[in-house]
Amino acid sequence: MGIEKRLAEINARKVEIRNLLESDQKIDLDKINEELKALEAEEKELRARLDVAKEIQTGTVQARVIATTAEKPENRTEDKFASLEYRRAFMDYVTRGVKSDILEFRADATTGVADIGAVIPTTILDRIVEKMDEYGQIWARVSKTSVQGGVEIPVSSVKPTATWVAAGTMADKQKKTVNANIAFSYHKLQCRVAVELVAGTVALPVFESVVSNNIYEAMIKALEQAIISGIGTGQPLGIAADTGIPAAQIVEIPSASIADFGKYDTWTGLLAKMPRAYRRGAVIIMNDADWNKYIVGMVDTTGQPIARVTFGLDGTQQERFLGKEVIPVEEYLPSIDDAAAGEVVAIICRLSDYLVNSNMQLTYRRYFDENTDEWISKATMICDGKLADKNGVVLIKKGA
Repeated sequence: MGIEKRLAEINARKVEIRNLLESDQKIDLDKINEELKALEAEEKELRARLDVAKEIQTGTVQARVIATTAEKPENRTEDKFASLEYRRAFMDYVTRGVKSDILEFRADATTGVADIGAVIPTTILDRIVEKMDEYGQIWARVSKTSVQGGVEIPVSSVKPTATWVAAGTMADKQKKTVNANIAFSYHKLQCRVAVELVAGTVALPVFESVVSNNIYEAMIKALEQAIISGIGTGQPLGIAADTGIPAAQIVEIPSASIADFGKYDTWTGLLAKMPRAYRRGAVIIMNDADWNKYIVGMVDTTGQPIARVTFGLDGTQQERFLGKEVIPVEEYLPSIDDAAAGEVVAIICRLSDYLVNSNMQLTYRRYFDENTDEWISKATMICDGKLADKNGVVLIKKGA
């Protein structure tokens, strides 16, 4: 239904209601008042959409001056980034480059005040985080922290022991030693958004959906890739690249014995490498090709499948092996057939032992590239990640 047609219907209904109020008919005033409020709210929203559509069609650009003022007290009970006014101003900024004093801008310390970025509205940020948790099997399981970068978090691997003592004597004092620490840095994760696809979009919910989809699809892949195999320089340190994993828990499958990767006793031996205290909640991460080739087809002596693949009520596959949940991945780890000698091909761990440190604040910036005559739109996130406890990880590598 067109906007103008709906506005005509609303006006017609308001005339009907006015006639009812002026007549002698018995009516429900509370119900009439509720209907009038709903009609007025809908009319206001439709007229705002109509104004935006006309501006886009005519190419009207509103010039606004961003004044730098002292920070003023604000009402903390309402989220200004979630307001309809802020979201609509953000859409104008992204699609047409119209800057508004409604938006919150942050100065770039490197390039000066002219190079600014607008904070993404709360509604879009909420959708991004929600979709990450829903679709990111690895991202949803890691622990999230928000501490200042550079602050060291002490880690101890030594626990005191209790001893039996005779009457009248005391146990020896034991020192609780801190032999390691975790320090998070500031790494910048960034993705570009094809905002041009929604330049002609009028409906605000559609615009927000497209922007959030572009951001989360790129962000989730980069975050999960870093969690698994990040090198630690300019990005988080991944589990597979962590040099602190105990040597006894790093196992190699010789290239000449790749067939052993599909044997039951090989995997029971691999799981035995993990200390028992860490096995609860542990998952097996491997390449999807290896899962289907070596594990799904594994059978016992009676021909019964050992791995379990069931389907949840929502239709999603639930893969399990040796009582552990399996997370098959396609890009984060190579298959054992294609991997080079020394590469990690599978991981057994508790993903909750991995910490991702970020304030989960995404900033959005739009600028014009004079060299390519293009509007560039990008989102940026500051974060870092490291294994908090390395004792509950088993790495399986392809041997020489």
